[in-house]
Amino acid sequence: MSDLLFDKAKVAFVQGRLDEAIRAFGEMIAHDPANPVAYFSRAVARFNQHDLPGAIEDYSTSLSLAGGNERVYCGRGAAYLAQGHLEDALADFNKAIELNEFHPTAYLGRAEILTRLGKHEQARLDVATATEIQRRRGQSMLEGHGIVFQDPGA
Repeated sequence: MSDLLFDKAKVAFVQGRLDEAIRAFGEMIAHDPANPVAYFSRAVARFNQHDLPGAIEDYSTSLSLAGGNERVYCGRGAAYLAQGHLEDALADFNKAIELNEFHPTAYLGRAEILTRLGKHEQARLDVATATEIQRRRGQSMLEGHGIVFQDPGA
């Protein structure tokens, strides 16, 4: 039943029917209250519906059930940031970077906070780091398909 509910919820989410997606994820949680993926997924839907307190609650529950995951910390950090809770957001983006130093979203989130705090040089460095991670990922994907570019400076 859980797989069917998850598929139903994903389809509703992709089609922009967030209320339906949230209800389906809620049904999954009712059947399996220890399912961190259901809480994470409902948190994403709630965030997209601008239910920030609900999203934070679900992100936090997912973290308590599954431990550290940079995607969950980034999601909760974004919800905190949207509420203007800069210290909480900064802590979550820092934790995401600690868990995975190659997660560009965490650097971009942290850069937004640093910009709001007037720490423009640190923010610029985080944006540069995120950009470099994305560049390397793109290059790796191309190389995986046999496409290699020669560095003109080499």
